[in-house]
Amino acid sequence: MDPILGRPQFLSETANLFTDEKTANARARVVEWLNELATTAESQAKCELLVKVQETIMGSCTELLEEFLEHILSLAHDGNMDVRKQVVSFMEKICKSKVEYLPQIVNVISMLLRDRSPQVIKRVIQACGSIYKNGLQWICSQQELTDSADQAWNVLSLIKAQILDLIDNDNDGIRTNAIKFLEGVVVLQSYPDEDTQKKDNDFSLDNVSENIRIMKRKKLEEEAFNIFDILLKFHAATHISSVNLIACTGSLCTIAKLRPSFMGLVIEAFKYLNSNLPPTLTDSQVSSVRKSLKMQLTTLLKNKGSYEYQATVKQLLHDLGSSQSEIQRAIPKMDKQEQLRRQKRILDNATNSLSKKMRLCAYIESKEDGNSVSKDVEMEIDEDELNKQKEKSTKVNEKFIAEHLRSVSVVVNLIMEHLPKLPNSAPEHFLRGYTPVRDLSTNQQIAKISHGLGEQMTALRLGPGAAVLTKEPPMKPVEKNNVSDELMEVDEMIVRESTCTGITDEEQIRKEEATKKLRENMERLKGEQELIERMKQKAKALKLQEVTKPFPRQTKEKFLMDAVKRVLRSERQSIAGGVSAKRRRILTVMAATFPDNVRYYIFDFIMMDIKQRIDLGFSWLYEEYCLLQGFTRHSYVKSENRPDYAYNEFLTQMVKGVIEKCEFRDKILLLRRIFLEAPLLPDEAMKPLLDLVVIEEYTNHGLDLIKDMTILRPPRKNKLLRLLLCFCVYERTDIREKAVEHIVALYHEHKIMPLRIDEFALEWAGYLEKEVPPVSIFKNDYGRPEVETTWREEIAKLCLSLLLVLMPFNTEVYLDKLIEVYAKASADLKRTILRCIDAPIKKIGPDDSIVLRVIEDCPKGCETLIIRIIYILTEKVSTPPLELVQRVRDLYANKIKDVRILIPVLNGLTRQEILNALPKLIKLNQVVVREVFNRLLSIGPEFANQVIAATPTDILVTLHNIDISDCDLKCIVKATSLCLSEKDVYTYDVLISVLQQLVEISPTPTLLMRTVIQSLSLYPRLGNFVLNLLQRLILKQVWRQKVIWEGFLKCLQRLKTTALPIMLQLPPQQLANALDQCPELRQPLLEYAQSIEDEPMSGITPQIKDIISGKSTDVFITVVSIVDLLALTNTSYYYFLYLLRQDDSGGFISIDNIKKEIEDPQEISTISTVTTVPVLSSAAIIAPDVNQPLPPGED
Repeated sequence: MDPILGRPQFLSETANLFTDEKTANARARVVEWLNELATTAESQAKCELLVKVQETIMGSCTELLEEFLEHILSLAHDGNMDVRKQVVSFMEKICKSKVEYLPQIVNVISMLLRDRSPQVIKRVIQACGSIYKNGLQWICSQQELTDSADQAWNVLSLIKAQILDLIDNDNDGIRTNAIKFLEGVVVLQSYPDEDTQKKDNDFSLDNVSENIRIMKRKKLEEEAFNIFDILLKFHAATHISSVNLIACTGSLCTIAKLRPSFMGLVIEAFKYLNSNLPPTLTDSQVSSVRKSLKMQLTTLLKNKGSYEYQATVKQLLHDLGSSQSEIQRAIPKMDKQEQLRRQKRILDNATNSLSKKMRLCAYIESKEDGNSVSKDVEMEIDEDELNKQKEKSTKVNEKFIAEHLRSVSVVVNLIMEHLPKLPNSAPEHFLRGYTPVRDLSTNQQIAKISHGLGEQMTALRLGPGAAVLTKEPPMKPVEKNNVSDELMEVDEMIVRESTCTGITDEEQIRKEEATKKLRENMERLKGEQELIERMKQKAKALKLQEVTKPFPRQTKEKFLMDAVKRVLRSERQSIAGGVSAKRRRILTVMAATFPDNVRYYIFDFIMMDIKQRIDLGFSWLYEEYCLLQGFTRHSYVKSENRPDYAYNEFLTQMVKGVIEKCEFRDKILLLRRIFLEAPLLPDEAMKPLLDLVVIEEYTNHGLDLIKDMTILRPPRKNKLLRLLLCFCVYERTDIREKAVEHIVALYHEHKIMPLRIDEFALEWAGYLEKEVPPVSIFKNDYGRPEVETTWREEIAKLCLSLLLVLMPFNTEVYLDKLIEVYAKASADLKRTILRCIDAPIKKIGPDDSIVLRVIEDCPKGCETLIIRIIYILTEKVSTPPLELVQRVRDLYANKIKDVRILIPVLNGLTRQEILNALPKLIKLNQVVVREVFNRLLSIGPEFANQVIAATPTDILVTLHNIDISDCDLKCIVKATSLCLSEKDVYTYDVLISVLQQLVEISPTPTLLMRTVIQSLSLYPRLGNFVLNLLQRLILKQVWRQKVIWEGFLKCLQRLKTTALPIMLQLPPQQLANALDQCPELRQPLLEYAQSIEDEPMSGITPQIKDIISGKSTDVFITVVSIVDLLALTNTSYYYFLYLLRQDDSGGFISIDNIKKEIEDPQEISTISTVTTVPVLSSAAIIAPDVNQPLPPGED
């Protein structure tokens, strides 16, 4: 093992393996957080996620920074202020540890300095302090400057200028942060000296290399001095607030500590402030300012750099209330040698300063003999310098007066004080210089008055501007013509020599010629010098405006448009020459930065063939975006519109142009490209698209585009999703259905802002709880401009549509809300809800635990809804789930006593449960009863596959056994009729089984005979079986039950001649009653009786014959003694029993059957008596008459 671990390669590979795994895990976490951040709406959650991303990337996996930097920077466009501030913190952290990413960050910083939120701007300025310092160090450390470093420095300079402008911002906090930033700039761009307090990682101009081409020490130092002057002026302003004043005082003190060369100016500023506090401060603010000033002066006194200003600082501290002991404690301790050195330096500085201020100098000319003569230089007033001083003094006074004239109280006091001093008439000199003020605004009048008074105060050396003027007028030496003087001296010398010495004519002539040549040479030299000076002046002052005549505005505009037109017309030539990209770049810059007439002309050119020139349009659009974000060096033509006006206007007009001018296919393609590729999507550009969606032929394409933008443009997903949600409740069905389809995809597949979708769906469903529709749902945005005061079914369905569609994907939330709404809704709305829930409930299914829980709980007021849900869950199901059936059982047993709840699960109940529920089921609405029997008897295609525990025989028998006291007889009759109407279910064999069971029931069911008659009507071949039933009914003394007796007689009437043997089995009294009620059977019965009268076993007694013939209705009873009975023979005995049986039961039973009844009484129920009775050969079996009246109670 040791040799393996000892190999460096193994260790390296192992380390890389762990590092890669760590990086992969970190990447996965960052991706998850960024995805969650894109879908989260809450600002707090977004900030927390962004902090996690920052800690992960900057803490342990900086190699992921390059991968995710662009995505993080895109959050600078987030609509939430806190998120943008957190992005600024992230960028500040990046610049501290990975400053090489500065070129990618500075553009975003510059953009955020123009943010609409003051809090964001303040946070950006705070971050700019460290970003500027780190960026400056990074650029100075580069061996070779790259283009990105060059661009970064340019943007840093722009940021510096932006923050410098913010020192005049209206927001107090922004001004304070700008002061702190400028303090850092002054320190960074100045030189330290021996008294500078050294700090770790300190930076100054000493660290700036002289070889860097993009920055020069001298220029940076001058810039620092200018910024320092601005801070001094801001510090001395009369309108400064107390917060800004304290901040500025602290910044000046910091500058003086770190750069003692500024110490004298800072102490002078503090001295001026102590004696000239701003008049706008309150007493408490004055106290705070003086306290701050005292603290800062004490801090400066402790610094060794303030040695030469100690006297001034001590005096100021004494004025501010510091005790002598406090002052002494603050003075730094120095040895004598240090004090002497500093005193000498003070003396040297004073001497140098004095020499610089000297205005006179002496020109010393040396003579050939070595003697020198000192001559005083002639001086004159420097008019240029004097005018500059006066102009500057006038501006200071003018500003001072304007500030005070804006105060109403000051103006009123001024007028009241000087009004009595005015003369009665205006002086002449005033009238000569007075110009009436007409049509000027208040600000213009203040400016005019301030200018006039400022000039007068400057002339009298009054006001704050007097400090600009020097005590003595500025002087300058008089310029002389040196060449002329020398010539004059030469002439004088020659004349003197010629007069003093005698000279011949030739010599005189020779000398004159020499003098002439000398004069000519000197004149020529003079001329050349003057020419050179003039040329220098001309070269120096040459300006195009001075040597050319400016064109009129119209001419310049014409030339400009002609140039633009030539570039536009060169489209084919540029393509042929391969310079189309350069031409497009030229047109892009022209369109984005030139005046409106050029912009509109280029726009019209693009719109003439938008399909072919769309690339030029996109190039222009991107240029506008770069200008808006500060990504380019070009700038807008000065405009009073908002910064994003040009971009928004162009994008909106391009969208409108595509909609108006393109064909259908091109219109769809170009609009998709514009909306998906545009860097920003303002609301103005979305309006034409929304108008297009309402047009029927563009509806699907428009909604598809909005959905795609929601997915592909995360920064705008909130607004785009809101548009789709609005279309989900639109009045038109086609728009609504398509929008709902897209919302479901976003909700379920893409998981885009599901909480926002839930909120919208629940809000609209909640409207149904109100008595009248709320006004908020009637808007042009929803296609319903007119307000309605009552609920319509269409409006109710519309409010529920989104909730119902999303219910299968979030059952718990939406089903609970549906139940809550249903409980509070009106009766009409409840019916609407019941008609709408089929599709979502079917999609959820009966196995869902949430649905089962709701069924089990069954909230109060939602019973019908629960029943409807159960109906839907069991529809077209052969056998419902056991859990569902059990919950329905429990619900019926404990909470809902409505038997309708059992109907959907009939195919899941036991036989006994079904039979027990029948009495209640048949009492329901006739339509419901029909459905119940369809389920029980498996009638129809939707119930064909159901398996019922109870058979059709059980159901019909149970119906006959229902107690009339528990259920109305009419309901039972209707139920039996429903059963018997289904011939496919109640066949011949089934009815035989039913009738056999009914006959055996005691007491006899009331509706037995009705069912017998109906069965006989359905199946005439049941005649013999019915005769057997009638015979058995005679044995049960059917005449004792009036309803059954009447049905018995009706059955006899229907059977006619085939029932004659059965009639003869009736007791005499019942026979007489039957013939009275059925007189049409008397004659056939008489004929039948006569035909069998001669037979020995016919049983036709005279009494019976009399009853049949209608002669007598009395019945005689013969009493037979026991002795006579015993004396009879066997045959006579059986015959006697036959007669006795006739008297007791009224039936005709054969001898053999009587024997069997005695031997085995159980057999009698299965013996047929009809076959043993002789039938007349002439008597034909008559078919049942369907027109025969039915028993009472039958429909």
